[in-house]
Amino acid sequence: MPEIMTFAEIAQSYDGQWVLIAYTETDENLQVVKGKVIAHSADKEDVYQALANADEQPLAIEYMGQVPENLAFIL
Repeated sequence: MPEIMTFAEIAQSYDGQWVLIAYTETDENLQVVKGKVIAHSADKEDVYQALANADEQPLAIEYMGQVPENLAFIL
């Protein structure tokens, strides 16, 4: 079973990767504070596939790396 890690620990351990997190704690802005890493990959499609197979639980997908200046996210 994966261990609960802080967001900073996850970011350090999975630098440059997409991470699927079963979060156990968020802050007042709903940012992940702690959670368990369910899947990780440099290819976001691998993480999205893992999301499709995940049990019902609060989940977040985060990119743990420097976002290029010419990249925009639409939420």
